[in-house]
Amino acid sequence: MDTVKPRWRPPLGLGLFAVLSMAAALRLWRLDQNGFGNEYYTASVRSMSLSWHNFFYNSFDPAGFISVDKPPLALWLQVASVKLFGFHALSVLIPQALEGVAAVALLYHLVQRRFGAAAGLLAALFLALTPVSVAIDRSSNTDSCLVLVLLLAAWALTLAAERGSLPLLALAVALVGLGFNVKMLAAFVVLPAFALVYLVGAPLGWRRRIVDLGVAGAVLAFVSLSWVLAFDLTPPDRRPYAGTTNNNSMLELAVGPYGVGRFIRSAEFRSASITPAGAPARAAAQAVGSADRALESGPRRGFSRLFVGAPAGALRLADGQLAGQVGWLVPWALAGFALGASRDRIRGPLSRTRLAVILWLGWLLTYAIVYSYAGGFFHFYYLATMAPPLAALAGIGLAALCASLLRGGWRAVLLPASFLLTAAWQLSIDASALGWTLGRSHPLHIALVVGALLSAGALLVLLVCRPSAAGPLGPRARALAASAVAIGLAAVLLVPAAWALSSVLVPGAGSIPSADLARLAPVAGDAPARSRIAEPYDPSGLVAFLEANHTGERYLLATTTTRLAAPIIIGSGHAVMAMGGFHGLDPIVTPDKLAGMVEARQIRFVMVGDAPFISRRLGADVAARPITDWVQAKGQLVDPALWRSSALGGRGSGMRLYDLRPDPAAR
Repeated sequence: MDTVKPRWRPPLGLGLFAVLSMAAALRLWRLDQNGFGNEYYTASVRSMSLSWHNFFYNSFDPAGFISVDKPPLALWLQVASVKLFGFHALSVLIPQALEGVAAVALLYHLVQRRFGAAAGLLAALFLALTPVSVAIDRSSNTDSCLVLVLLLAAWALTLAAERGSLPLLALAVALVGLGFNVKMLAAFVVLPAFALVYLVGAPLGWRRRIVDLGVAGAVLAFVSLSWVLAFDLTPPDRRPYAGTTNNNSMLELAVGPYGVGRFIRSAEFRSASITPAGAPARAAAQAVGSADRALESGPRRGFSRLFVGAPAGALRLADGQLAGQVGWLVPWALAGFALGASRDRIRGPLSRTRLAVILWLGWLLTYAIVYSYAGGFFHFYYLATMAPPLAALAGIGLAALCASLLRGGWRAVLLPASFLLTAAWQLSIDASALGWTLGRSHPLHIALVVGALLSAGALLVLLVCRPSAAGPLGPRARALAASAVAIGLAAVLLVPAAWALSSVLVPGAGSIPSADLARLAPVAGDAPARSRIAEPYDPSGLVAFLEANHTGERYLLATTTTRLAAPIIIGSGHAVMAMGGFHGLDPIVTPDKLAGMVEARQIRFVMVGDAPFISRRLGADVAARPITDWVQAKGQLVDPALWRSSALGGRGSGMRLYDLRPDPAAR
């Protein structure tokens, strides 16, 4: 037969429960320490919860001045949680944690239906422990929702290819279209793999398959562009400005900054809330006067570790910090590709198990190619989309290797060899990411090496001592082999589990989440960074001053970027106008327009010099200079002692608050 029917076996059933419990614990334990996660999106969630207009148009601020730089689907789920449980940090973060646990359960189902419950359980375990998945599922970013939607699309596609069903194919691409409404073209990367699976696997004639794919393309376009076109066809004065665009168009955002902008470092796309890969790392290193040391002589340190420093190219994903997010089990994933379809006794390339391997491999390769050569902008957490196919192939591979051991033959030696190879690969990752050397061995690495050697050695002894050189293992030898495999599995999961725990025990940067063992272990001899590198703003003193001097203006404050506006919106619910959008580069407000708003009593207080370091590096100060010059000429500087606190940058900060309708009480 071509199908492995799932059965509920008590040990495996308890194992699945344990894996899901562990996945939930890693994503929910100490979640409150992450605050509001990515405050940019959380501010939008609060604003969207205040009115249907803000909800539909994805408004960043309560007044509907500008939208965020993503479609709304994932944020709508967060808004639903806020409406049900009230606005607080956990009601914003828990939806992503639950999406992550659901992705683990769904991956188990997808793998076990073709490769058995053991492979499905291993795949679920590997995804639950994938460091970048844990990091992103503990944030308010939208990638957790994207991963879950893509897995649902893979489920529908698998059924469509097996049955030759156009409705199921339409459902699959409609789900990808929903993924577009989570993170735009990032969802489309799987489409070549999906099309290939249906094209070579559907039990239909070639003409019918091609026609079905054409119909699916129309469904995909309709679902993907429905919200974008509804946004763009609304008159601009009746909706927010499309954030992170030059021409106030969501279609421009999808095709430009979040399309071509992912590959090209063009000045045309620098108005986006994006950063070319490597630029922040270089900027951060230059800020502390150590660019050469940070980027050329060993592992990066401090603030620069938050950003991808590896240059685009075929070997980019072998960089220690990138591989440390998702790539710990690559040797087993390769085994899954090589051995995954061998359990299928039906000859020919179109069997269902082979189609499943094609699906996971195609998904993995398309994202790997995109991320390897992305020259526009790239963050560690993007790798979350590679976690499901890697975990699936690794689970399939380890299960196939174990089956080869039990059957005997020359392939039996591949399992102990895989433990040694995986351990060596993991050591190379940490050597690159942390500057680990033999003279600076960490207890984790010692446990990894000892466990892998014990496991491989025990398995080799069992193979040598079996009665028949090519025969299968006996019952007693099987029990001993299971113990040896358990020891090896525990050993090779120690280091990725520690990387995953780095996001649990020490909060990272809310806007660009990632896992990093450097928070728990030393980097090239340096002490571990056990505290958050970039603390969020606390604008309570500023808000208290602004509220005391508010005289009915539409906006409590105008800022250069969303960096200061977001925590004010989160904390108070007041409308704050981010004049230049995320990085302060959007051409929205001119001096004449601002003068008209002041005259109409829509705005009184304006903050200048509030752009964060990365935004200034991208040109925010230059873009804001006409506004800054006008504000300084027309407004009155407010004494910093009245509003500034150390939590807002202290007196060394470049922030300056101006009153454009001076009142003696505010001086």
